[in-house]
Order: sequence, then C-alpha cells, then structure tokens
Amino acid sequence: MVDENTEYISKTDIKKDCKKIQTFGKRIGALSFDEIISFNFPGHIFDAIKEYKAIKSNVAKKRQMQYLGRLFREIDLSQAYLRMEQIKNGSEIEKRNDRLAELWRNKLIHDKGALTELINLYPKIDRQKIRQLVQNSIKEKKESKPPKNFRQIFHLLKQHII
Repeated sequence: MVDENTEYISKTDIKKDCKKIQTFGKRIGALSFDEIISFNFPGHIFDAIKEYKAIKSNVAKKRQMQYLGRLFREIDLSQAYLRMEQIKNGSEIEKRNDRLAELWRNKLIHDKGALTELINLYPKIDRQKIRQLVQNSIKEKKESKPPKNFRQIFHLLKQHII
C-alpha cells in the first residue's frame, strides 16, 4: 500500500545528494579551524572534520569524507550552506579590496597627479605619510632595494580606502 502523499526519490537523486554533501564536506575541510568553528557544528561532526584534516592518505581521506557525508545527512545543513556563502563572499570582497589598494599604489607611483586625486577622494588619509612613502618607494625601485615602502603604501591604502 503506497501513500499518495509520499514523494518518491530515485536512487540516482539520493546518490547526487550524497555527492553534493561530500563536496560540501571537502570545501569545509579546506577551511581554517576558525572558519570551521563559525559553523557551530555538533561536537562529533567537528571532531570528524579535525580528523579529516589530519589524515594524509588519500584513501583514508576519502573514507573519512564518506563518514562525514553520513554525519552531515543527519543534520540540517541549510545554515551551514549560508555560512559557506558568507565566507566565500567575504573572501571575494577582500580580494576586491586588495586589488583596489594595488591599483591605487601603482597609480600613485607612476602618476604624479594621482596623489591629489587620492587626497580629494579620501581626505582623512595622512597626506604627508603617503607622499613620503611614494617618494621612498620610487627611490627604492631606482636603487634596487627591497620594496619596504612599496608594501607600506599598500597597508596604508588598505586602512584608509576600505
């Protein structure tokens, strides 16, 4: 006797879902422990993730991932998927901010008028400090010295632009 309200799920769909969960587990395994803690997984799942990260053998890693997949199927992963998206988007924003700081740094070094433009856009930036760093960076490059000031420009821009 089959209940008409019960939805039939094929074996293929179940296997696809298992693969999706295992792939999600691999992505979690690639994160840092601080990021993994932010998921607030139950203790036994967190322990299984720690064990997965410690394993070196590919065969053992695969077996542990299958075990993790089974554990993940026992809990609701909707919040975990949302958290993974937040982490992914956060790193994309960080990359975009780094690119912006790099663009400004290169512009400052190669274009004299860029400093005025930067100061107009970001009036709170330390004008004297940025001007001095740019001059020292140009000097470093001419003398083939390590790019100490070049890096400091990047850090200063990152603090004030972003």
